[in-house]
Amino acid sequence: MKKIIFLSIAVFYIQIFSYAQDTEQKAKDILSEISSQTSSYENMTFDFTLGIKSQDINEVQNGKAIISENNFYYETTDREVISNGTSVWTYMKEDNECYIDDINDISEDLNPSEIMTIWEDNFKVNYIDEVTSNEQTLQRIKLYPIDVKNSKYHTVILKVNQAEKQVHSAIIKTKDGVTLSFKIKDLLANQKIKENQFKWNPSLFPAVEEIDNR
Repeated sequence: MKKIIFLSIAVFYIQIFSYAQDTEQKAKDILSEISSQTSSYENMTFDFTLGIKSQDINEVQNGKAIISENNFYYETTDREVISNGTSVWTYMKEDNECYIDDINDISEDLNPSEIMTIWEDNFKVNYIDEVTSNEQTLQRIKLYPIDVKNSKYHTVILKVNQAEKQVHSAIIKTKDGVTLSFKIKDLLANQKIKENQFKWNPSLFPAVEEIDNR
């Protein structure tokens, strides 16, 4: 009798382990397709909605973004952010100030380009399920940080558009209690963009005060 119970428990755990492996591999396959497609684009432009919730904040920002390799630009109501992959210029419209930072020094911030590749570094992945929204088939994938101690994230839930092989939206929970809800709209690839799109040009911002933190 004890032998039968032991074998039943062993079979149960083998099935659980096999299922976990299957869902992990399915998630990896889906995200690999997105990475492959995204890397084939010369650039991407899209509108986005960013919701921010915490104990002290509850707001929604609308914006537009342009991404090309490690370069990005995005604009919301209160700011414009430009990066050439090394430095980041954050122009605060109301204050007419521009903060200049090394990109490695603003790791606590989230930029739209990060959503497109967030799973590629320091995350375990797991396929959850498939849902239908507005006649779109969306696959949900959960991300867990591998290096929990040094990650700013707690968990990430991605929704992926199955047909277009694109990120549709993400819910991001940070370790300091902030929940970010990011939704991508009207994504277009390989659009014509300005030659100096990812370079800060102070002449376009009269009397701007530059604060260089590098």
